[in-house]
Amino acid sequence: MSGPVRTSIATVSLSGTLEEKLDAIAAAGFDGFEVFEPDFVASPWSPVELRTRAADLGLSLDLYQPFRDFDTVDEAQFARNLVRVQRKFELMDQLGCETLLVCSSPLPTASHDDGQLTEQFGALAELASQHGKKVAYEALAWGAHVNTYGHAWKIVEGVDHVALGTCLDSFHILSRGDDPAGIREIPGEKIFFLQLADAPFLAMDILQWSRHHRNFPGQGSFDLSAFAQHVYATGYDGPWSLEIFNDVFRRADTQRTAIDAHRSLLHLEEQVAAANPAAGGPTLFTAPERTPLEGIVSLRIAAGPAKQDQVHSMLSRVGFHLVGRHHDHDLQLWRHGPLTVAVDATAGTVWTAPGLPADLPVLTQIGIRATEPEVWGERALALEVPATRVQLPGSSDENFAVPDVVRLKVTDATSIDLRGPGSAAAWESAFEIYPLPAERNREQGAVFTGIDHVALAVPAESWDGIMLLLRSVFEMQPHEGQDVTDSVGLMRSQALTLVQDGDGHALRISLNMVEGSRSGLPTVRRGGVSHVAFACENIFGAAASMQEWGFAPLPISPNYYDDLDARFGLNSELLDRMRSAGILYDADAHGEFFHLFTPTVGGDLFFEVVQRVGGYEGYGEVNSAVRLSAQLRASS
Repeated sequence: MSGPVRTSIATVSLSGTLEEKLDAIAAAGFDGFEVFEPDFVASPWSPVELRTRAADLGLSLDLYQPFRDFDTVDEAQFARNLVRVQRKFELMDQLGCETLLVCSSPLPTASHDDGQLTEQFGALAELASQHGKKVAYEALAWGAHVNTYGHAWKIVEGVDHVALGTCLDSFHILSRGDDPAGIREIPGEKIFFLQLADAPFLAMDILQWSRHHRNFPGQGSFDLSAFAQHVYATGYDGPWSLEIFNDVFRRADTQRTAIDAHRSLLHLEEQVAAANPAAGGPTLFTAPERTPLEGIVSLRIAAGPAKQDQVHSMLSRVGFHLVGRHHDHDLQLWRHGPLTVAVDATAGTVWTAPGLPADLPVLTQIGIRATEPEVWGERALALEVPATRVQLPGSSDENFAVPDVVRLKVTDATSIDLRGPGSAAAWESAFEIYPLPAERNREQGAVFTGIDHVALAVPAESWDGIMLLLRSVFEMQPHEGQDVTDSVGLMRSQALTLVQDGDGHALRISLNMVEGSRSGLPTVRRGGVSHVAFACENIFGAAASMQEWGFAPLPISPNYYDDLDARFGLNSELLDRMRSAGILYDADAHGEFFHLFTPTVGGDLFFEVVQRVGGYEGYGEVNSAVRLSAQLRASS
């Protein structure tokens, strides 16, 4: 068995100068890179200087690309193309690069004669051999004649020259809907290069899709695991390389994007390894396996001095009660049945510092009960996700061998805390806990059974990185993305779910895209998007209890319930109960969904109460416009 998979990335995938890109590629842990010709042409470095800098960084130059429009029906142009490619081979000598990417031509003058193509590529292969070079032939999905990997392989096979092989690009193959299973018929040694890209499914021209909307493995909708399994089965042992054209990446932080890029390849390798591929290829990366999670058990909300009263009031009205205060900080502990919310009223924290544009309150921590948080920390670190080991006050483990909490930063505002079995007692030791009056205890029957989901506001520039973190570390599965239209615009929403052992949902997170700020935090969208949804078994009972605690239902337009009657034919008694409690409704092929909302607290945060009946899988997205309209009226 050969060594580990070699990782590579095309310089076009990152923002910045060529010098900045190489530094970021090396720092992220890549073994090599593809140099995108426009990047080199724009660089002040000579070929020798680029070669020297790459060597100093420990990087190999794996591919020079792209060489376009080689094949043609014009014989005079073909002769000029041979001169042009010879100049590239001479340049590659100075760069220390062995392989040239040649892509099929999309021009009207491209050859449509396979015999002529075989002859032309035979001449190219012979010229490459004379220079000690190799040519990787790639089929562009929009090529005039050769636009499938099978056709490109047919030409390569027909030439049958040691210097000519094929380049497989997942975007060009999967965007066309081609079956990648045929890759297994290509000998691994004739696959000269592998380029990987994911992408969301979009109904648009393939060229525009390719040039603007590619992303890293684990950030889109392609089944790259199956694709890579086919490649791995051939015995291919060259680099796994990323070639990503993405407008957001091209203006995002170079180092951060490079780190995400490398993590995406590790995630893909782990997926392929889990499929038990045949032995004999490169050694695939694996990380410590996931251990059981028990769902979300606690939240921390930064309210600051100015918004703490609003948060306290809303928590009280939905059924939480104050049970303690921190000995050293202005941190209050609120509880409802199995759920705990800590409200941070401290001034000058990382979320409330002067000049920070975050509009309080902000959800800052999501606490998830984990049987072995240290294993999750090891898994995160293996996937190059920073993980902080937190020792809580009162912990019995003075050696810190096993942390009480492992903290993963998800967004610039919010972290996930993986809490061990003993963390609750250790954490509460830092609080003054006091009993409630007996009459309050009698009235305070718990109606929430847990947290159904958490929705986070995410800036566009952070979107793909957060998606990758959740999918790689937790192996969360994305639902189909939604474009949610409401009274203040259009918002992209993406739900991800972690299902454990095929029995119920352990974790649901919904990401909502909003504009970002210079700090990296999302700017406030009028009406709010960040929220916590509490689960219950009887939403009508929950609504009645909340009204006893002082909660006033949002005024929902009567037109909404008339429309429900028309769409679903619900009985009149049920509709009347929903009207009086401000409850909204949806249904799919698997079940029903009832939910109600609080007004927004501050500029963004609100709470939701939901009841799932049967196997309903959605989030009631169809009701977003109705919810927002009611919240805006309530806040005006």
